[in-house]
Amino acid sequence: MDQLQAKLERPDEARVAASMREVGFNSAISLLSTYAGQGPDLKPWLAGAEINRDGNLRLQYLAGLALNKSLEGAIYTQMLTYRRYPANLFVVSDQLRPALMSALQ
Repeated sequence: MDQLQAKLERPDEARVAASMREVGFNSAISLLSTYAGQGPDLKPWLAGAEINRDGNLRLQYLAGLALNKSLEGAIYTQMLTYRRYPANLFVVSDQLRPALMSALQ
């Protein structure tokens, strides 16, 4: 994470940093704070979920029924209840770890 933040602060990466700011990511921490979880973390939330197979059009049909519903916020919030700090995934210095852990809570 520290290397990503340093890269975003470099003058030759100003366009990348500006592009990220346009969509609400002002730092590496704000980008990584969108992390939702790993498979093992989300396993309880996914219990009973139906696997979408190409031959089964039921899920596509159900998706069409929900076309005008905006449930993405509620779904993401549900997912976040299972999120755990991914110590095995993010490489971050002791200096920035507390800020990242706070952003993930």
